[in-house]
Amino acid sequence: MSEMIVIARKEIKDSLNNKFFLSILILLLILTIVSIVLGTLQVHSQIAQYNRSIEFLKSMGKTNLPPMPSLNPLSVSKSFVNYVAMIGALLAIVLGNYAVSKERKNGTFKLILSRSIYRDQLINGKLGGNLLLLALINFAIAAVTIIFLTALGGVSLSQADLIRLIFFFAASFLYMALFFIISLFVTLLLPYKNYALLTVIIIWLVFAFIFPQIGDTMDMDNQLPGGFFASMGLNRAQEKQIVNKFKFYETLRNGIEELSPTKHFERISFALLGVKPGFKNNTAWEIVNLKWLNLAGLLVPNIILSMLSYLVFLRRENL
Repeated sequence: MSEMIVIARKEIKDSLNNKFFLSILILLLILTIVSIVLGTLQVHSQIAQYNRSIEFLKSMGKTNLPPMPSLNPLSVSKSFVNYVAMIGALLAIVLGNYAVSKERKNGTFKLILSRSIYRDQLINGKLGGNLLLLALINFAIAAVTIIFLTALGGVSLSQADLIRLIFFFAASFLYMALFFIISLFVTLLLPYKNYALLTVIIIWLVFAFIFPQIGDTMDMDNQLPGGFFASMGLNRAQEKQIVNKFKFYETLRNGIEELSPTKHFERISFALLGVKPGFKNNTAWEIVNLKWLNLAGLLVPNIILSMLSYLVFLRRENL
């Protein structure tokens, strides 16, 4: 156990000394702050517009005044979901590639294993250290989000809001961990750093951008601005009847989207943050239960790829 802790500490220290990794991390933090600032400015603008409308109605002698619109304080983090999907995944990819490539470059794999350290201890230390670093990054971003929402935005977060944020950043961790493990696994398989990194980038582009784009393009409701069904004046029941007539097409379209971890992350995140309508009155636990398939879409690949990386590392002679 002590050897694993030493390895984990070394992984964290090495990553924090990696300038490329630090530059991506700083960019992610800056974009987080920017998204919160822009979101709170938008909320303040809506409140100011409402107050001006109330003053105008009062000046006309109106007494039947409209209520304050319901403003979701968590929805200002909507842009951050997109930043994690792009910058967060890239950060995790760099971390996974660096965990293996630095040892190959320095020729330290054999040296470390010759010091009474078993292979399982080494891979467990690398996994543990880097996953802990990703967890700490998400914790830091969560703290920044809460501080800026309350201090700059003047937003009072309820206990339910805080729990939703905790669940959101847990999903963010699983998403980033998945791309870290994909990068680690591919780098273990391929002998050259640049080839491995390029391969993971291609995998990321396909699963994070191309598959979701195909799904969105094939979506019948996206064929017209504002939504096809809404433009035709159809209600929810009529919409379902039409979709059922194209069941094979819709199953194929949805199946392509289900292959994308980014889509799973977006779906559960938008529900937790209240960006997607229909989840406003649900607790965080209820949302997780409703979105269990999306949670499984992040958790199951993490487990499978971790096991495969473990097996490859234990059995491969030439690391």
